[in-house]
Amino acid sequence: MEVLKDRKGQVVKLEPESPQGNLIACERVSTAGSVSQRACVFCGSRVVLYPITDAIHLVHGPIGCAAYTWDIRGSLSSGPQLYRHSYSTDLHELEVIYGGAVKLAKALDELIERHTPKAAFVYSTCIVGLIGDDVDAVCRSAQERHNIPVFSVHSEGFKGTKKDGYAAACHCLMQVGMVNFAREVYESVNSPVWQFSAFRSKK
Repeated sequence: MEVLKDRKGQVVKLEPESPQGNLIACERVSTAGSVSQRACVFCGSRVVLYPITDAIHLVHGPIGCAAYTWDIRGSLSSGPQLYRHSYSTDLHELEVIYGGAVKLAKALDELIERHTPKAAFVYSTCIVGLIGDDVDAVCRSAQERHNIPVFSVHSEGFKGTKKDGYAAACHCLMQVGMVNFAREVYESVNSPVWQFSAFRSKK
């Protein structure tokens, strides 16, 4: 198969005798902190979910992670511009030692009360995976307090490459698809799950 020289590693397997073995190029992990096509899991998940414009996107981690991905993905919007803001819990040494769950809960309360979004996404970063914050529990609690969907995105950067972030985001979107799902249609080509407006209320 003939492909452009610069794209060969992206679409065909490398030669067995190469240092990379049979890995295609997108499987190689980038140097930590670098901006590349093979960036971290967090970056990949944020790219996928950013176009949900009427939701809060909160990065649970150091402020550098939020800055790294700010405005990473454009989106058309008929009004909401929340996705253009980059919110972070800005974890420091104290949170690394004692945990950042309390700070996350306070951040969610403040952002939801101030902006009244239709939903909120909380992205876990590397440090959150290391210290073991129970982000799922914090999101469930915030959802009960504010009566909007609050989703935990398992996007700890060290878990893989950008493509793994796409998978983490899609897993999260499957949860979105189940919110306010008015009826079930089995084995239907025109299943409403594909025509779903994520945060529309039941009528």
